[in-house]
Amino acid sequence: MKVIDYFTINKKFMLWVLVILWMGIIYYLSGQTAVESSSLSGQTIRALAGAIFPEFNELSSLEQKEIVAGLQSVVRDAAHVLTYFILGILTMAAIATRPWALRTKVTSALAICTIYAIADELHQVFVDGRAFELMDIGLDFCGIAAGTAIMLWIGESWKAEGEKREG
Repeated sequence: MKVIDYFTINKKFMLWVLVILWMGIIYYLSGQTAVESSSLSGQTIRALAGAIFPEFNELSSLEQKEIVAGLQSVVRDAAHVLTYFILGILTMAAIATRPWALRTKVTSALAICTIYAIADELHQVFVDGRAFELMDIGLDFCGIAAGTAIMLWIGESWKAEGEKREG
């Protein structure tokens, strides 16, 4: 086997490994009970608030709790979009190695990620305090679409740059 073939095969394999690892991270986070998930969101909000607004740490415990409670929904929604944005990027990168038409690549990436988002919501039905939420699937899809679009833009930019160098 040629060295170039080995690296091409290894690259394709590693891209799919990254997709599966990221899906595992999503599965782990979705497997947290409602209490664990809320605690993680709260810790994230406190860390971000303390870093962005140093005066947050000077507030009373009650004031901090109110701010954290008020931001829980926004942070949780953003987490859905962000985690599936990354999944969209990784999946599109893995699929981009296939010799398929662009439309097939995009459709495949969107389908794989959306099916996983639905399966993830079904998984949450069996987790204490969690539920199947259609809104979450919508947020997930926004992240998937954005991640896929970013990869399309990057691919087109690289292609245009390569054509400039050649021509």
